[in-house]
Amino acid sequence: MKKFEGVILSAIIITLIVSSAQDVIADNKDVFDPDFNVGYEVYSQSIVRDAQGQLLSVSESTKTWVLISSFSDGVLIPDLVDYVVDNNLLGEKKVVTIGNVKYEKIQFQNEKVIDHDILTNSPGIGTQEGNTKVGVFSGSTWKFCDDFTGEYGYQCIPMFQARMPQIHIAEDNVLITQWTVLRIMN
Repeated sequence: MKKFEGVILSAIIITLIVSSAQDVIADNKDVFDPDFNVGYEVYSQSIVRDAQGQLLSVSESTKTWVLISSFSDGVLIPDLVDYVVDNNLLGEKKVVTIGNVKYEKIQFQNEKVIDHDILTNSPGIGTQEGNTKVGVFSGSTWKFCDDFTGEYGYQCIPMFQARMPQIHIAEDNVLITQWTVLRIMN
């Protein structure tokens, strides 16, 4: 009888956890809009090197998307992604044809040296312990930083996000994330 109660209790707890996770995902529906992502294809590749420059790992994104841009107070910024792409603020555009479809292609990268602060203060990366030297990384967000006039001033606005398999990182590793953005041409 005790085994049966344990199984039922476990099933109830698992059901509660799964159903609450769905609520959290539903709460974030305003960040991702499938219709907004129709004109774009985003790819991400993360490369980890040690302090001496030796290659440790390469990982490709499993899912990427364009985020709906907004200021920190929730006010939407319409057409920010198009503005950034149109004005070559990410890099020079090239026209490529893939499967008889023409795209504008932009590639850019960012580099980050993994330090103690990143390992201990970044959600989902380190162990949150004061003496940690290792962690895992499984995604990236690219932010467009600029001085927005008026009340907003200088801000970094998330624009692209990627998920990838877990990457093990350690203090002094260098994480290079290369982004490729394709925009369908009219």
